[in-house]
Amino acid sequence: MAAPLRFARRSWPIALVLLVALALRLNGVNFGLPALNDPDELMFQMGAVRMLSGPTLNPGWFGHPATTTIYALALVDVLVFASGWAGGLWVSPKAFADMIYFDPTWVMLPGRLAMVGFGLWSIWLTYRLASELFDRRVGLVAAGVLAVNPLHIAYSQIIRSDVMAVCFLLLVALAAVRIARGGGRRDLVLGALWLGLAIVTKWPFALAGLAIGGAYALRLARGEESVGGTIRKLALFGVLAAGFGLVASPYILLDYPMLLRNLAGEAQPHHLGASGGSPMWNAGWYLSGPILSSVGWAGALAALCGLVLMARDREAAAIVLPVPLAFFALFCFQTLIWERWALPLTPALSVLVALALVWLHDALLRHRPANARRATFAVALLAVLAPQVAQALVEGRVRRHDTRQAATAWVYAHVPPHSSILVEHFAFDLLQGPWNFLFPVGDAGCVDVRDMLRGKVQYDQIENARDQRSNVDYGTMNPKVRGTCGPGWAVLTQYDRYAAERETFPQAYAAYRELLHRGVIVATFAPVPGEVGGPIVRVVRFPQANTARTGTLPPVRD
Repeated sequence: MAAPLRFARRSWPIALVLLVALALRLNGVNFGLPALNDPDELMFQMGAVRMLSGPTLNPGWFGHPATTTIYALALVDVLVFASGWAGGLWVSPKAFADMIYFDPTWVMLPGRLAMVGFGLWSIWLTYRLASELFDRRVGLVAAGVLAVNPLHIAYSQIIRSDVMAVCFLLLVALAAVRIARGGGRRDLVLGALWLGLAIVTKWPFALAGLAIGGAYALRLARGEESVGGTIRKLALFGVLAAGFGLVASPYILLDYPMLLRNLAGEAQPHHLGASGGSPMWNAGWYLSGPILSSVGWAGALAALCGLVLMARDREAAAIVLPVPLAFFALFCFQTLIWERWALPLTPALSVLVALALVWLHDALLRHRPANARRATFAVALLAVLAPQVAQALVEGRVRRHDTRQAATAWVYAHVPPHSSILVEHFAFDLLQGPWNFLFPVGDAGCVDVRDMLRGKVQYDQIENARDQRSNVDYGTMNPKVRGTCGPGWAVLTQYDRYAAERETFPQAYAAYRELLHRGVIVATFAPVPGEVGGPIVRVVRFPQANTARTGTLPPVRD
């Protein structure tokens, strides 16, 4: 029998892995702030602010549905307010609201740090799952691979529901392992609880329930369950999961008109920069894109070997494999493609890589001296981890240096005070400057940003004006209200994206061409691979700004 790797019996290695994971996720976690380079962050945070300002338990948005994410943000916001109030930073909830609408860093950064916490939790849960299914060595290596995964790091640094949902998915898998090994009603109830929370965090994570199905199928195959008993338990599991989900997110039913509206808005056949193709084309995009970049070539080869090894283990194959395979199939048959949709695959990929590397040490090199085995294992592990770390560091640098912040610096240096500026991204970093801002919002037209923020805009106001548009920008604005836009300057972040997909979005592209015809591009900021991220940003000067009345958002929904 091959000598085990000695670190498997100590507790410090997993602590070290989590410390490395924390350092990588804190590296540049404040990127862009106070500007919001990821527009969805504001949507999640506005749901939390809506609950606190109501006060209400209705998050007012159910697209993902992200209920648990919005509730978690609301709790974080309460803690931030209480800490600031105790420290004398603000004297009332109104003063706190004024502060965060002027500089959202006060709530965005703590919200991102909360996501970092969920990212670390998912690494710990991956360690536990792999340790339960195989041994602590596989668990430790799997945790290490996930700790340096660039895709996982990126989405642990922004406010989204994905990493939270991955945590609940892993908790379901752990419950499934206990069920497969003779667990009783408590494990079924816990599995249903975690699945319910996973679903109301992000809809597709209902697929996590396949792990429980695999556990009962395994018990049935071993003669430990009858067919009728298996059906009854799985039915009970489904009912409990739905019940727990509704308890966690009751407004899915209580506010079902908004649910239907949000789901209709999410179901788009095309999305700027994210339109997919055939299932085979989508499969190639995911495999060669987010999946390959998250583990590297050495990691991908190890994952393939690990897949063969896991397929030979009945328990792991029944519990682990159905979930990522179902996710992958689901993504391939969607009309849209998103890098973040590959995130639920990352724990399973990490376990597959770890399984292959430990097998390399134990089986393939069993006849070599112990020191040679360990040295070969270390080289193989380094071949997997080093490209991941390098990629993560490059991507972190790119996030910290963005074209939108470069455009902001240019505006500060060149645009005269009191000018009116049309902006298309959430450029809170410009608010402290002496300018007037216009923001295009669907059917509302160009609204005055400062008036909008003074009125404490709610997300459902934007949602009503947005009217199911996938993007909020000048190109998608109702042509009838373009007269509300009369800027002296414009900072355009979407024009080049529409230009690249003009055949899919001809009307939006034409709107930009007409706007640019009236002005002069005075500065352009383009991304640089490995150095600068973001879209191509163009600063446009118009010879004369008109004085047309700006648009207004619809009133807050009762």
